[in-house]
Amino acid sequence: MITREQMENAGYTVLENGGHVVMSPEDLPHEWEFMCKAFGVDPRCKEMVLCVCGVIEVPHEENEE
Repeated sequence: MITREQMENAGYTVLENGGHVVMSPEDLPHEWEFMCKAFGVDPRCKEMVLCVCGVIEVPHEENEE
């Protein structure tokens, strides 16, 4: 299991109460099969819920167009 310290050292902000992201085939029509396979979920399911314990912000690059 990953520890709070490991998450913080990796640059993540730990969510005190956790969170979740609900994904469905309609949300990710082109990636659904891949996502289900990656998470070991049946692609025929209605939706999957991903538990989230931390976040990290990825800023835009200054020279990005």
